[in-house]
Amino acid sequence: MQIKRGDQIIHLAGQPLQKGDQLPLVDLYNRDKEVVQLGNYIKGLTVISIVPDINTKTCDIQTNRFAALAKEKNYPILTISFNDPADITNWCQANNVDMTYLSDQAGHFAKASGLEMVENGKLARTVLLVDDANQIQYIEIVADMRDEPNYDAVLAAADQLI
Repeated sequence: MQIKRGDQIIHLAGQPLQKGDQLPLVDLYNRDKEVVQLGNYIKGLTVISIVPDINTKTCDIQTNRFAALAKEKNYPILTISFNDPADITNWCQANNVDMTYLSDQAGHFAKASGLEMVENGKLARTVLLVDDANQIQYIEIVADMRDEPNYDAVLAAADQLI
């Protein structure tokens, strides 16, 4: 699969996740740099916001938006990024955001999900909606990494499943 960043074509390694697939339950890092299992963070219907680098403009906007939505919704919203846990903690402190996030710094999720961008090894901007059986009910792999995801579409899908 190909996505882009402006005029630059970006290739995804492997076959990306699709609706109906099982979420790969890989090891990630929490804010304390402890190895944790992704499945332990899926609490019923869960939105997973995936960003390449939290310290960039679009990732910052997306993460702030989902952090605000997490306060309004009846389901958890989790963020996964390639950043080191310390980078994410610093971002949260600088933005006064308390959110659940996991680091895929080792690239386990990127590889298992097919969302690894070949050109830089980071995660492609993606939003997943996962049910309590770890089945993907909604997925958006954003076509241009400079764009934000369609927040309304994932929230509408979540609201239909509640």
